[in-house]
Amino acid sequence: MKCKKGRFIKVIISCMLIYLLLFTCACLYISYTRGTEPQTLILCVFAFCGVEGGLSAWIRTTKEKKKDTLSKKDV
Repeated sequence: MKCKKGRFIKVIISCMLIYLLLFTCACLYISYTRGTEPQTLILCVFAFCGVEGGLSAWIRTTKEKKKDTLSKKDV
């Protein structure tokens, strides 16, 4: 079974976006029912996902730059 290039990062980003959507809905529900919001938890979750997304983007651009430089050397 062949795996398409870049598919793993796309799956991770998609799962992360779905998780953030569900997390936001849960936090809104908790805020509505209890009258308080878990500020520290919200900050940590969004910080982690922001760093993960940024690192994924950096890895992808680094691979693209390396691929471009290798293709220019072959010419």
